[in-house]
Amino acid sequence: MPFQPDASTFSLLVVGSVFAGLQVWWISALMIRNNRRKGERPLSSQQFRRDLERIFRQES
Repeated sequence: MPFQPDASTFSLLVVGSVFAGLQVWWISALMIRNNRRKGERPLSSQQFRRDLERIFRQES
């Protein structure tokens, strides 16, 4: 018996493939962002102190 897709099967396949494509795009975007963050060099002690002072000034 050959497979004969009807309209509901076709729409389910289209929606499923769109969601699968979005998941692949989202995961790859997260991986690229995380790899970019790992590549950053650590802050020097002066830069770290400056950032902390800026954060605490914004909070108060």
